[in-house]
Formats: sequence, structure tokens, C-alpha cells
Amino acid sequence: MPKVISYTPPWLSRPSPGASIFSSAGTKHPENLQPAQDQQYAGPKRIQAKRGNELFTVVNNQIRWSDLTRVKDEWQHQRRLKNGSSETRPEHEKSVHYKVLLTPVHENIRQLVPSPNGAFLAIVADHTVFIAVLPDPSHLAGTDTLPIRVKTYQLGPTTHVIPESPVVSALWHPLGVHSNLAGCLVTITADAAVRVWEIDRNNHWSFDRPTLAVDLRKLIDGTSCDEDFAPLGFGRNKGFSADYIDMEVASAAFGGIGVAKEDAWAPMTLWVAMRPGDLYALCPLLPTKWRAPLTTVPALTTAILPKLASLQEDPAEFEDELAACRQQYDWLTEIDTQEPLLTDVESDYEVRTRPATPSAIPRLQGPFRLDTGDEIDDLDLCDILVVAARADIDALMTGEEVDLALEDDGEDKLSATVICLSSGSGRIYVCLELDGVEGQWLPKSRQNVFRTPVSDPCDLLLVESLDTVKAQADHWPTFTKDVYSRYNFFVTTATNVTFFSLGSWVQRLEAELQSEDTSGSAFRLQVLCEGTASLREQLIEVDDNVGEDKDHSAHLPASLVYYDYDLGYLLLTSRGSVPYAAILDAPEVSLPSIGELQIFDSQDGPRSPVLPPRRPPYQVPPIFYSESPLGSFVEKHVPHRQRQALKEQVRLSPATLDLVAAAHRILSAHTNALERAASDLFRRCERLQGEMRDQLKQLADVADRVRGVSSELGEDGKRIEGSRTGEALDKRLQAAKDRQTELVQRYEALRNKLMKSGGRPLSDKEKAWFQEVKRLSDSFGEATEDSQPGQESRQAIAQRLETAKELARDMLAEAKTVAARLPAVDASSPASAQPTIPYRLQRTKVGEAMRMVERESAIIDSITSRLERLNTTI
Repeated sequence: MPKVISYTPPWLSRPSPGASIFSSAGTKHPENLQPAQDQQYAGPKRIQAKRGNELFTVVNNQIRWSDLTRVKDEWQHQRRLKNGSSETRPEHEKSVHYKVLLTPVHENIRQLVPSPNGAFLAIVADHTVFIAVLPDPSHLAGTDTLPIRVKTYQLGPTTHVIPESPVVSALWHPLGVHSNLAGCLVTITADAAVRVWEIDRNNHWSFDRPTLAVDLRKLIDGTSCDEDFAPLGFGRNKGFSADYIDMEVASAAFGGIGVAKEDAWAPMTLWVAMRPGDLYALCPLLPTKWRAPLTTVPALTTAILPKLASLQEDPAEFEDELAACRQQYDWLTEIDTQEPLLTDVESDYEVRTRPATPSAIPRLQGPFRLDTGDEIDDLDLCDILVVAARADIDALMTGEEVDLALEDDGEDKLSATVICLSSGSGRIYVCLELDGVEGQWLPKSRQNVFRTPVSDPCDLLLVESLDTVKAQADHWPTFTKDVYSRYNFFVTTATNVTFFSLGSWVQRLEAELQSEDTSGSAFRLQVLCEGTASLREQLIEVDDNVGEDKDHSAHLPASLVYYDYDLGYLLLTSRGSVPYAAILDAPEVSLPSIGELQIFDSQDGPRSPVLPPRRPPYQVPPIFYSESPLGSFVEKHVPHRQRQALKEQVRLSPATLDLVAAAHRILSAHTNALERAASDLFRRCERLQGEMRDQLKQLADVADRVRGVSSELGEDGKRIEGSRTGEALDKRLQAAKDRQTELVQRYEALRNKLMKSGGRPLSDKEKAWFQEVKRLSDSFGEATEDSQPGQESRQAIAQRLETAKELARDMLAEAKTVAARLPAVDASSPASAQPTIPYRLQRTKVGEAMRMVERESAIIDSITSRLERLNTTI
């Protein structure tokens, strides 16, 4: 659980120039961008994106770029200059704080989605999608303050247009082939149309038409893969269907990120969440050329072949499952027989071609539903986050040499898919999908092939549902993945950002699922699922009652998470012209917060401390920095022919009345915002005074208690006679001393164990030695009067020892007798008279005999000492 070290850093706060990244220009106001339409918008707001330490944000419908590392370095340099440092920086190293990227997007920008390699930026508006080619960071950094016009392509000029359904999600395919010239983007519209775009800068037609287009409303009722599931073209009458309500798309996400350690089916599975609450899975959804990790084909083979063999044993009972598994086998066979187009051993991936059979369009699986227990069926889903199940490394590497990249560390894994959903009511649902989603296709149109698979609803296991905030108008919570763990994420609502962690619960659940001891497993799993699964903490909260500017009621965009040596662990979001950030500490060094501690009182027992509420520092409202609206009032609202009359004496006329009324409307709105901001500052000052009084009152209470204790003690430290009894204080002091002594003893014991073990795991030889010692100690038994078997074992060992000694004496006597009988050897006799032994062989044999004697002597000595100790204890 990360803890907040500090809030918005000074290099992003006013009066630092870094705050200008989010500030609006004085001549452009949000009212020029159709605010009425913005207030009616209900959808995801992802107008901030990152590429490394770079930031892309939308201000006044313009895309701004900034390098946060350079902004922080420049602020630190200016700070050193103010402190009297003589350090100077060359002109070519100085850079502006942000630059404007000019794009031909006239609608309100809703989402910015950078490609995995950072070469492209998908700009999603209400109905249109543009692909911008991002320049290199070295080209963007510099002292030039002029806007940069980037190369932009409109995606589907006749597909994503205003009369059509709006785009709700744009996702870069995790298995797409991404380079500086090409990429793969998947767009999902609200009318459940999924399109796969394989863009190529050398082929402009790739931006015009998708390579694969699927209408999920047609696909859910499909009976054959030979049908036409393409969405209707521009201007076609689509009619009406009940599915238009039940299958209104809220969001979509891929099941994986395309790494070798996750399930092979996960990155090619597209999860689609509908507004009423149903979920659908499209697997496998692949482009014509896809980037497969080197473990994908072996993992699919390990999963499909055993399943096919088991189903073939009883084909009559599992007819549909056998036919679907045969489709997977045919699909996998085509992948396995083709030669990879490109293999990159260093990156552990290879480029392959999408199989043509059974079909390029998979079967729509679902709906997946969760039972919330409420009477309301419409969940009003907003966003979805999917965490893929980990691959079975042991089954994959059976009979193969273990690859270091695939070694299982035993942490941060779960053999089930975790699905997190957010709703418009501010509730977060955490679900588990235990069966796993595999590739499925519709049958061919030929007769007697196999029946159409029945699409029965599948139930998701609802683990936990949590409320973040109360329901609000146009409320759309969004997820942001964490950089440390796959099971940690941030939820951004309209006014706050909350951190959720499932890591500890996932580890306990996986340990129980993989446990060999199944006795009581059902009860333990029930306890795990009924208990608290997630840890949460609210990190950023925005006061919605302050009239900051024209966008004071705007929704917070999806937050960004940076982790870098220069920036630290930074959580960033913004609203209007004000950035909101939090610098967090690493989870490895997180400690219990002060609020989790307890203060013990001798009379009342445990008592929680009264701490002041933690809140972000005060941010100066932008209205204090904005220009006066009367500055440009004459140019905007007074006709040119009437401007000369303003310099003359005021005359009572309808034109003068209209002019004064217009000025009053503009000035009253400006002064109203100033009054609200000033009143908020006044309330904050009053609240600070109240908190200071409470703190002083607590300090005075503690001082009185200290004086009360000290007044009962004399100069020698002993209690004064006649004073009130101090038994409670003495008991408390003694309990603290005993506790301290116990902690010291436990610490010393642990330290000694660690010093003896060396801080490393035991080797196989050490484990075998421990087992041998344990078997030897068990053979002696316990030395008690009632333990007859133990005494018998000790007598048997003593007899064995005496027998060994007698044998040794007999062998020595026999050796002396044999040596005495042998004739003496004459050194002058020739070598042929008596055979001689080579010196090297003789030395080797003597060494082996000596080692054997030493080993036997050591064993005899150890047994003798053991027997002596046992006799002493008896």
C-alpha cells in the first residue's frame, strides 16, 4: 500500500512555470468550445497520456507536449540561481516548458492513446479518430516556442463520421506488429462494431478501410462462419432491434499485454463490457500479421493436445466440446506448420500470419454476468480492467531446459482471470473468471458437421463490490494500471483518485488453489472470498465547491503513473487549469500509517489518536491569475461604429442600456468567481484556526496529565506519601518494560538464526544431513522412565558399539599375526623374486584406508558422546 509523501510538487505549482502546462490562454476560453455539448457528454475522459517521462495533455482542445524531467531540472536550476549559485546553462540546453502540437481535430478530444513503441498517438474525438505521427523527443525539445504541426491521418474518413455511432474505446493490439511505420489499432463504437486497423504509412489505403470489421449484434445471433458479420456501411438503414439497448458498449479491454508469462489466449481475447452489465469475449481476435511470444505455440500445444486426447475417449458424450477442440487443433496446426516471417530472439517474439481456417472472425462468447444481489438489473457499467491468468510454467517446461526468463518467482500470480468493473454509481466490482476463455469459432455452413454451440450465460464469481463516491451526473470512473504489480490499480472518479491493491489476497488465494492438502479447502476458500479482498486508500481529493474557473465542474481525466529516478513515484491528473499530483513511496518500504497505531490509556484501554484530516495543500484558483474580461470587452461586444461614442458623454438610450447590461453580465460572472475563490480561502483559514485550537487543546491536556503525574513524585523520584495511588501507572510501566524485554529477546533470537543460516536457503546436502541427524535422533528415543522402546533402542546401539569395538580388536590382532608369519624381505634380492606394488597405487590405497578409518572413528566418537549424554540425562 503506497503512502503519500507529498502532494503536488512545487515545480508543477504556481508560481512555477511548470504550472503553465495546464493553464488556459487568456484569449481562449472553454465557452468557445460548445460547453453545452460537454456537459451532456457521458464517456471516458483520457485526455492525458505519457511516453516515458513525457506528458501529452489537452488544453482548450489543443494537444500540449512536455518533458516532466526537463521541467523539474529547469525549476531546480532556477532555484539554485536564486540562492546565489553562479551556475550557468548553455542556450542549446534550455528548453520551453511545453509545446503545442497542431492537429486537424475540430471536435472535442476525448481520448489520447499512445502506441506501445511511442511512434503514434491515437486521437479519439466524439465520432472521429486521427492517428498522429509523434516526433522524436529530441526534435520536440528546444528553445523554439512556435507550435509544431504533426503529420496526421484520419482513420476511416467514411467510417468514423458524425452521423455514425461514437467511438468508446481505441486500443492498440498487444500482439500487433508495431514499428515506426506500422501499427495495429482496434476501435470499438457504441453500437458494438469492432474494427481492426493495420495502419502503414507507406500504404495510405490502410487508414481508409479496416482489415477486419465485426458487428457484435450480428455475431451473437450467427449460426455459421460463412455469414456476413460486417457492420452496415455509411448511410445504410440499420432498423431497430432489442439488442441496441442490451448491447450498448461502455468500454473494452484486451485480456493480456502479450508477455510470455501470461496465458497464451489472454492477449488475443477482447473483452467488451456493455452498459446494462453483460460482458462478452471475442477470442481469438488477431490481425493478419501478429507478433507471438516464443512460448505461445508451445503453451497452446500443451493446452490443446491433452484436452483433445481426453475428449476422444468418449466422443458421444462430449460431441460439441470435441468439435470445438478439433477446430482449435486445426487452427494451431496451421500456425505450427508455417514459417515465421520474422524472429527476434533478443525480444523473445516472432511474427506469424493469422490462420485462414476455421475463420478470421471468432465466435462471440458470453454473456458473462455477475450476480450483485440487487434488484436493479442495469449496472450502468463504465470501464473494465482485465488481469490475465499466469501461464502454467511447470507444464510448459516439462522435459525442457528451464529458461531464466520464465522462472516462476511464486509472487504476483494467479491461475484465474481477474476482471474489475466500474459503474456510474461509483461502485467497483472485483470478479474472477475461473474457467478460462479459449478460442472458439462458428461452424461451417455445411450440414452434419456439428451443431451450433449453445451460447448459455456464464457466471462470474463476484469477489467484492466497493463504493468509491456517491453517484453524480455524467460520472464515469476509469482505471489506471500500477507500475509495481498487476493486481494494483487506480480508480479516477469525478473528484478523487483511489488506490486499490489485490496483491496480498491474490497470493493467499493462489496458495490455497495450488495446495496439495485439500482437507478443509472449501471452507478456507469461502473465508477468503467472504473476507476483504482489496486494500484501498484515497490519494487525491478535489474540492468541488470551489469556483476555480469555467471547468470547475469538469470530470477528472484518467490519472497517469510515472516511476523514474528523477520524478519518483508520481501520480498525476488535472482539472481545469490546476494539476493534482501525489508523490508516493515505494510499496516495499511502506509502513503502517500513524492512523493505524493506537494510544493506550490506563483507565479506558485502547484509544485511537485524534489526528487532523490529511488533505492536499492549498492550490491558488486560476481565477486570481486570469485576465480581466473587460480588457477585450470592447473588441468583442461593441460594434466598431459605436466605439467612438464611448469617449463622449454618456447618453441615456437603449444602445447604452444594452452595452451596460452586457458589461454587467460579464463582470458579474467574473466577480462571482472571485468571490467564491476568496470565500473558499477565508473558510480554509477559519478551518485552519479551528484545527490549531484543537491541537493546542490536546497539547494542554497532555501537559496537565504530565504535571499531574510529576506532582505526585518527590525530588528523589519516589511517590509522595498521601498522594493518590499509582498502581495503574506502575502496572503500565511494568507492562511496557516486560514488552520491551520480550521484543529484545525475540530480536536476538531471530538475529542469531539469521547469522547462523547466513541469510541463504538450505542446499540439498544440508537438508539431507538434517534428515539423517533427525533419523539418528529418533532412533535413540526419549530418555524417560516409562519409555521402554527408547531404552531398548539405546541398549541396541550400545551393543552395536561394543560389537564394532570387538571386531576392530580382532582384526588388529589377526593383522599382527599375519604380519609375524610373513618372511622378512631381503632388499638385495632381485625384483622378480617377489612381486612389488607400484608406489602410486600403494599411496592411493593407503589414503583410502586412512580416510575410511578416520570416518569410522568419527562415527564411533560421535555415537560414544551421544550415549554419554543420554546416560547423563537418565
